[in-house]
Amino acid sequence: LIKVPRGCGSWECGCGEPHSIPFKTQGKSGSVRVVLMPAPKGVGLVADDESKKILRLAGIKDVWVKTFGNTGMRINLARAVYDALRNLNRYKLPE
Repeated sequence: LIKVPRGCGSWECGCGEPHSIPFKTQGKSGSVRVVLMPAPKGVGLVADDESKKILRLAGIKDVWVKTFGNTGMRINLARAVYDALRNLNRYKLPE
């Protein structure tokens, strides 16, 4: 279990509601690398099905996802998304 900070990090959206991630982040597992980017409100989860499941559980409603590597390995894809969400806690956000 990890704490996932939510925010409105997209420069296209200035609503201030916690519907996306606060900043761009990336994660890696095996050969799979995942980049999560904040999206404006209403975009939804622009990701594959496995990533969507994890992002929905984290309470994120709007995000863009880029994947690199052998994404057919679903376990590595899921671990890379989890690693990207865990990397959101590396930086302290102003409150």
